[in-house]
Amino acid sequence: MSIHHVRSDDELRVVTSRLNEATQLAIDLEFDRNFHRYGFNLCLAQIFDGDTCYLIDPLSRNLDASGLFPVLENPEIPKITFAFGEDLRLLHSLGCFPKTIYDIDIATSLLNYPPTSLNNLLEEVLGVDTGKSSQRSNWFRRPLTEDQVRYAAQDVLHLFDLKKVVEEEAKEKEITEWIEEENGVWDQCDYSESANGSFIKDKDKKQFNEVEWHRYKAILRFREREAEKLNRPAFQVIQKQVCTSLASNTNLISRWISTRGIHRRLKNANVQNKLHSAIKNAEKEARELGLDQSRPAQSPLTPEQANLFRERKNRINKLKTEVFKPVKKRIEEEYGKETATFLFSNRFISDIVTGERSEMRDYKIRLLKEYADEMKIDLNLINELSMNGNGPLIEVEK
Repeated sequence: MSIHHVRSDDELRVVTSRLNEATQLAIDLEFDRNFHRYGFNLCLAQIFDGDTCYLIDPLSRNLDASGLFPVLENPEIPKITFAFGEDLRLLHSLGCFPKTIYDIDIATSLLNYPPTSLNNLLEEVLGVDTGKSSQRSNWFRRPLTEDQVRYAAQDVLHLFDLKKVVEEEAKEKEITEWIEEENGVWDQCDYSESANGSFIKDKDKKQFNEVEWHRYKAILRFREREAEKLNRPAFQVIQKQVCTSLASNTNLISRWISTRGIHRRLKNANVQNKLHSAIKNAEKEARELGLDQSRPAQSPLTPEQANLFRERKNRINKLKTEVFKPVKKRIEEEYGKETATFLFSNRFISDIVTGERSEMRDYKIRLLKEYADEMKIDLNLINELSMNGNGPLIEVEK
């Protein structure tokens, strides 16, 4: 086994030609999400074909990472990964939509393994000690350190062996089809619009009145623009507490240059005046919108909303008690607690009621029907209690 650094388009073309001939690939990404620099950034792609570990460097000036995308999107080549959700969001945001993903983390969850890291799993299952993690190191650094290269390679070198063990266990437990169905969902996902998330969080409303909240949002938008200009995470540019204080007391803008928690390159009269203007514009908008300082930003529930909330809660509790609690108990007895939790989590049950989840996996429906028949449970309750407006979630024979 060798490690090969790929830093140019010419090298990448040769490598992708080889990778397209592989029967399977082990893949991982190293990225930075608003930790060392601004935004969601791909810093390294590791691909192992069974012989060579390729470290593909998207930060190289001579390499366009999109040259790798056709390989990742090739549905004929299975991609072996571990906990690939965030990696997938990043790739989608870059316009790459990988196909035929086999996520070992999903497989181990269905096999009743407790949640754990890849390092711990490798040690437990294969007896491989990968050493100290470099996950939180600065992946923008070039050249990469020996520890970073070792860590990056270790993330893919053992995935084939790990998959082999997992597949054997799945075959023994007769849940191979479950794993295939869960992993097949990755092919249908599209995270391109939501990959970067929102920097304005509704949970922060509770500390503001309506006008303050409008100011606060304007300040956060200003901070985001400045963070992008400086190519630094927003929290390093203006600390959240400074934003909160300014939204509540605009007079603090006069102390801008002496305030702690502001990046030194922003401590000048020009930036101070720009932010002051942004706050004034937000206050003008607030008046035009009829916002009131005497009303909290997070309005209390109306009687109708409170009734709806209680109804949803009652439906969820009824569904848990009469359907999923007994079914999960039987699954725990047969497959284990972690498996039962993965299959029918509290979030999953809540989504059924609220209608946020429009369908259930086929294998889950088969399981529900099997246990419902055994325990004389009426599965019509799922359809009756769901607020989904797209028809029944599960077809029940009359």
